[in-house]
Amino acid sequence: MNMAILSTPIEYNLLPPGLHETSLEGVGERYGSFQGSDRRCRLFAKLKEYTEEIGKAASGAVVIVDGSFVMGGVDSPDDIDLILIMPDGWDFAAELKPFQYNIASKKMVKRKYGFDVRTVRANSPEMEEWVEFFSQVNVKWCATMGIPAGTKKGLVRISL
Repeated sequence: MNMAILSTPIEYNLLPPGLHETSLEGVGERYGSFQGSDRRCRLFAKLKEYTEEIGKAASGAVVIVDGSFVMGGVDSPDDIDLILIMPDGWDFAAELKPFQYNIASKKMVKRKYGFDVRTVRANSPEMEEWVEFFSQVNVKWCATMGIPAGTKKGLVRISL
């Protein structure tokens, strides 16, 4: 993806539908700075910490960032919604070491970082289903921001 798209506001301040590749720094520049409150700064600091842990535990993983965090018109997002895409060789049946479990477990990620995460295998039907689901603007934001129901938005993809 062209990094410039992250700095180009569009209708409703949403990314165009699709996956937009960028770096963690690109996410921080566009979505992680003060915007009416310090909530975005705090969420980005946690995202940075989480992605550093992923990098140590799962080489080749990808994180797709969603939720109100990547909706520029939301000053104080509730949290960050994520899809953690594990590399093709990741063994979901294996017993995980604690540092691996802590990045992949929905419960542990919510407890430690406050994020909602779905962990899937690369190129799996589950990955496609979650990307499709997360591409829909939440009805909460449709009502709040006057966005037509059924509107699709883009997601941010970070390769680690």
